[in-house]
Amino acid sequence: MQAFTVAPGPAWRRRVGYVALCLGAGLALFWSTASWPETPDGLFHLHRVRALAEALSMGVLWPRWFPDFAFGYGYPVLNFYAPAFYYGPALFHLAGLDLLSATRLGLALWYGLSGLAMIALLRCWCRPAVALWGALLYLAFPYRLYDLFIRGALPEFAAFLWLPLIAGLTCRLLRATEGEHSLFRRPVFLWLSLAWAGLFLTHNLTALMAVMMAGLLFPVLAAARLWSSAGEGSWARFWRVGMALGGPVIMGVALAGVQLLPAVLEVPWVSLGSSPPDAGFVRHFAGWRELWAGLWRYPYPDAAAATVPAPSYLLPTLILALGVLGMGASVPGRGALATALGIAGLSLFLTTGASAPLWMLGSAVLEKLQFPWRWQTLLAPAFAWCAALLLEAGWRLTPGLRRGGGLLAAAVVGVYGVWYALAGLSPQPAPYTPALLTREQMWQFDADHGQVGATWTAEFLPRWVQEARWAVGRAPTVPQEEQLQVDPVSWRAEPLQQPYLGGSWLVTAAQDFTLRFHQFFYPAWQVRLDGRPVEVQPDGPLALLAVDVPAGNHRLDLRWTPTPAVLLGLACSSLGGLVVALLAGRRRPLELVFGLAFVLLLVGDGLGWFARAVHPVAVGVNYGPVRLEGAVIGAAGPGDLLSVRLFWSVQEGGQPLTTFVHLVDAGGEMVAQRDEPLAGLYTPAERWLPGQVLVYEHQVPVPADLAPGTYTVYVGLYPPGQPEAPLQPVGHPTPRLAIGQVEVRP
Repeated sequence: MQAFTVAPGPAWRRRVGYVALCLGAGLALFWSTASWPETPDGLFHLHRVRALAEALSMGVLWPRWFPDFAFGYGYPVLNFYAPAFYYGPALFHLAGLDLLSATRLGLALWYGLSGLAMIALLRCWCRPAVALWGALLYLAFPYRLYDLFIRGALPEFAAFLWLPLIAGLTCRLLRATEGEHSLFRRPVFLWLSLAWAGLFLTHNLTALMAVMMAGLLFPVLAAARLWSSAGEGSWARFWRVGMALGGPVIMGVALAGVQLLPAVLEVPWVSLGSSPPDAGFVRHFAGWRELWAGLWRYPYPDAAAATVPAPSYLLPTLILALGVLGMGASVPGRGALATALGIAGLSLFLTTGASAPLWMLGSAVLEKLQFPWRWQTLLAPAFAWCAALLLEAGWRLTPGLRRGGGLLAAAVVGVYGVWYALAGLSPQPAPYTPALLTREQMWQFDADHGQVGATWTAEFLPRWVQEARWAVGRAPTVPQEEQLQVDPVSWRAEPLQQPYLGGSWLVTAAQDFTLRFHQFFYPAWQVRLDGRPVEVQPDGPLALLAVDVPAGNHRLDLRWTPTPAVLLGLACSSLGGLVVALLAGRRRPLELVFGLAFVLLLVGDGLGWFARAVHPVAVGVNYGPVRLEGAVIGAAGPGDLLSVRLFWSVQEGGQPLTTFVHLVDAGGEMVAQRDEPLAGLYTPAERWLPGQVLVYEHQVPVPADLAPGTYTVYVGLYPPGQPEAPLQPVGHPTPRLAIGQVEVRP
């Protein structure tokens, strides 16, 4: 790529301008999301942030399984879906922000930093003012706002940070190939490797598109460099260019292997890998009319629309760039302009019906993208790159443009780009508040829409589950006892330490039986009985995690363990992290320390070194069809929700029961209560089986005006609709059991 010298100016002034633009963009986004938009996918991502925050609070840094998703049966979301976006909002939430504010702050940071990344790319060829102008166009590209305000595709919105960063670092590394020093020791090589890894860990499909585009573009760039340096040493130069282009991608894959390898190798274990191809992308191609969408404002389509049109200014800009390239070698930055135009043109072409033969030819990979208009993710930075290079070339070829008229025209175009993106944007406010973003709300939304796991297509549902996704949270149409021939069981299961995933129990039974957990079967689950591993299997149409337990007294440990693919990914990422740390540490020992700390965190989390557990209070009370085995009482203040987690063992299924939880003061007066089905609304009694462990967390609303002090928690059971006829526990004089106390602090 040809570069040209930009006259230096006061560094502080340039930096202030860069920071002002990006800080202003981030603040504007934070302000504009104060009324959180109602979108089809945004709610799902909010619940993933909530679940990740809960996992982090339990010392699990990368939870590959969210145990409260899919009506409490569990769901391997982050085993397949790139997790990077969720960490910022989750940490902000743990720091005290409500869930919506934490997510808004995270989005604002991603948005503002993407502007800085575009400035860094454009500064390879453009003066500071032009780089700022191009970054403004990038920030205001309509598809970016469509992603956030209409679709709610938050991780894809975040991935816009990495694309210009990768392009800019690639440019700088290519320039380094002119020297004789090792590329691997150059900081830009390491930063580019980290940028690729960041993209892989932020959004799977954007990374897939970027890799495909790189696979087409990099050979052309390498061949062009070979052609321009024909002669002695040209093949050595070709090798250096090839390593500069492909080496960071390979290193990025290695660094992100802990996510990529399980996502690829374990996909046959979920619906995503077992669904037959349907070529659904053919319904979403754009026609020629969608290449010119409104002159004065962008007509944002509904999230359910088949196509997403390109902005009206896009095609004229690309045609102008093509014309400028035809002017010959006198055009400054001609190689960069050709590269940007190639990316933009190919991305735009792949959104249209004219590209259907290519989609059909590569359908094994391309159908994973679902929507051809998703290529606008790459189109956005390529357009801003093109536009900025055109302005810079115009100023250099036509000095008169530098005077007031040219500056005014550029300012008008910038204002027009912002107006065009914002004028037609009118998102609808979401009907929920941060306080409503609970697991119960997630389950209700899933049940109302006939889905499971806070996903529209149940793509991460374990393939062993035979029940229809819309029926998972409902009573079965055929009684389970008839399907499985399950007899009543007399047994006990005292809960011991309970980590985020799994738990330990002391199990006592008079006869051999099958113990079932309220979790879907997945190969990562491992059970040890008295310290020895035993076989687990899927049980019934819900593929419940089940294990055969012999008569007697046993300690049972259920753990989520790394699969071979996860271990391979850990080894790959650890090796990549060590290589980066050693290369970076040759000059800066502190970077070596950071790299080694990263590897330690990665390995330690994979092996469960940092996980912590809660210890339930043993209860051991028999109600006949069920036993209350233990309880965990959380902490709460006035106006909070008090968490009361109850552990049950099912002796015989089929009898619906309602649990009451009472908060009682020192004078015996009840100050708060919660009554709901024993296992919640979405695990009805028809789903209970003898030999099953049921764990349910009740959220008791604490009055905002409740005086600080010590309160007692009481629980009990009654038949639905009969609170006046509570069940009498065996051996207890009253139906209401005191299970512990809680200190309500101001």
